Amino acid sequence: MAGEGLRELDRYVDAAWDDLVDFARRLVRTPSISGQERVVADLIQAEMTRLGYDQVFTDSTGNVVGVIRGDGRGEHVLYNFHMDHVSPGNPEAWPYPPYEGLVRDGYLHGRGASDVKGATAAQVYAAALVKKAGLTHGGDIIVTGVVDEEPGDMWGMRRLAGEVLTGYPGRIGLVVLAEATSLDIYLGHRGRAEFEISTLGQIGHSSSPWRGVNAVYLMAPVVEAVREMADALPEDAFLGKSSAAVTNILASPGWGSIIPDRCTIWVDRRFLPSEDRQSTIDQFEEILARRVPEGRATVAFRQLAHRSYTGLEETIELYKPAFLTDRREPHVERVRGALTGLGQNPGFGRWDFGTDGALTAVELGLPTIGYSAGEEQYAHQPTDRVSLDRLRKSVHGNMAISMAVTGAGA
Repeated sequence: MAGEGLRELDRYVDAAWDDLVDFARRLVRTPSISGQERVVADLIQAEMTRLGYDQVFTDSTGNVVGVIRGDGRGEHVLYNFHMDHVSPGNPEAWPYPPYEGLVRDGYLHGRGASDVKGATAAQVYAAALVKKAGLTHGGDIIVTGVVDEEPGDMWGMRRLAGEVLTGYPGRIGLVVLAEATSLDIYLGHRGRAEFEISTLGQIGHSSSPWRGVNAVYLMAPVVEAVREMADALPEDAFLGKSSAAVTNILASPGWGSIIPDRCTIWVDRRFLPSEDRQSTIDQFEEILARRVPEGRATVAFRQLAHRSYTGLEETIELYKPAFLTDRREPHVERVRGALTGLGQNPGFGRWDFGTDGALTAVELGLPTIGYSAGEEQYAHQPTDRVSLDRLRKSVHGNMAISMAVTGAGA
């Protein structure tokens, strides 16, 4: 990829650059809250078609798939981004309007710019430019955009895996996520589970509270125990510390003159590969056994109901495993070599947040990394932005990754 090959890539990226930036701006200007991705999905499909993808389609859930076909003699590379974004919140908190897609001071600003619409444009264009440049590749370059990533239970990716990725058995060599990495190679993250803990009291009139059992009072020692548990959780030198945080508390019936007979908290639990599904829920069961009278509390994984823009409905639990791809894995070493050949010299990192890579790495057993121009510090912030310089470098990088994985040569 050095020398003449790199100069050739420069020429194609130069020719496409203005269109790529325009596409990224249009993505930011297109609101796509989880479950409302139809318009942005249509935009992405139209761009893929215009760029000459060999195949463009959506599955029944509304996930977008674009394929640049190889000659059939190599492994495939799977690129993945999510099409949804979180709410911009208070628009007055933004230095630039969240949906205007403004370019200022070398950055594209707006909701989703770093998480992950800038990277979406880079992945979509990089695959097309491999074809346009006539770079031969043995495997397919599969570019996918999923719905409903932000809720955190991998539903869109799970649907894509079951309906689309099964058509590539044993042939996908590497998954590359568009999640923010600042042009480094990210190797994984802690797992995530959301738990719903309820204490069960007895309703009564608040003028005579002794006639009821206040579920909020039953919950108070549970909240304190969760805080104590969080302080004692294990830590990994690379992935960081396990954590537990109460994120919501509800009491019902919630009327001023009634003692609440139910109190519910949500707990966000981040965990390491050394922990597992059962051990995480056992910790909460043990807390309830110590802190709440028998029969007065329950714990379960939170359930989330999804409805895609195509009308498909499904309810699944909020759980994703931890994953960590070995930096010595052969595909990872080839990727790092290809990026180093471009002068990028990436380091290895990990995300604080979770990604759909947990499904591809753990459940599908596919080597999974992240590579993107986005920066994690801007994700979900009113300062959401992506560097155009990094974005340009990521287009080169994604082209190099494609050929390193699919066995291509210039």
